[in-house]
Amino acid sequence: MTFNPKIHTLHLNDPCGRMGCGPGWGRERDASLRLPDLELWFVWKGRGWMKTRDRQFTLLPGFCALMRPGGIYDAGHDEGHPLGITYIHFDVHTVRTGKKMTSLLARQWPEFFEISDPDYFDVVTRRIVELFPTHPRLGEDLLRGLLQDLLQRPVLGSHAAPAPASGIAALTARIRSSSERLPTVAALATEMHMSAGHFSRLFKKTTGQSPLDFLVETRLARARHLLRETPLSIGEIAERLDYADVYFFSRQFKQKTGVPPLAYRRSG
Repeated sequence: MTFNPKIHTLHLNDPCGRMGCGPGWGRERDASLRLPDLELWFVWKGRGWMKTRDRQFTLLPGFCALMRPGGIYDAGHDEGHPLGITYIHFDVHTVRTGKKMTSLLARQWPEFFEISDPDYFDVVTRRIVELFPTHPRLGEDLLRGLLQDLLQRPVLGSHAAPAPASGIAALTARIRSSSERLPTVAALATEMHMSAGHFSRLFKKTTGQSPLDFLVETRLARARHLLRETPLSIGEIAERLDYADVYFFSRQFKQKTGVPPLAYRRSG
């Protein structure tokens, strides 16, 4: 579905914000039934769930919902991985008459989307929220452009894990930027609510490499950083990166980079 060219005027409504969900957070049925306008949700961190009248989704970074009056959007989250959500309330009007189009859009626009570039959506939705209190017109212009983009995106089907490709993109981005210990392939599959085999196939289709190859690549990227930026010994680096022994670390490092760890350090 494409953006309706007759709809030109947006009006941001209160509240618009960005929140990290705390213990006990949830969206109950009454909140959906009281929704007076359109509400855009973008998940930027964590893990949770959403249930509608006939669908159920897992909420992961990159999940995007365009909720409307009359819909059901029960939601909750894993308190061990609390959700971070940007929410934007708005109405749409026609240029010719100035009348609200919310009820019409409730029938025309899809509700759930696959976002393959969550960092972009995070930046734009964050900026809309920042502009809302003091420069709402600028925020409305940004939102109109975002919706034009959003309505060209793949739409999520019913009873499916939401945005599996974007979920994997968010997963890889998080792992690359994190300093935490690297998970196993089995742990990643569990996080994505998939079997290990299905997760591995989808991961390779999305990224072009197997999850094991990705983890090895990420581990060695961290090794290169530690070799160049810290005084840690080769053995200490191997231990920090969860290698069983320093000899296997050195062999794998040389196999992937062409030089042993010590030679790599000296070359810098």
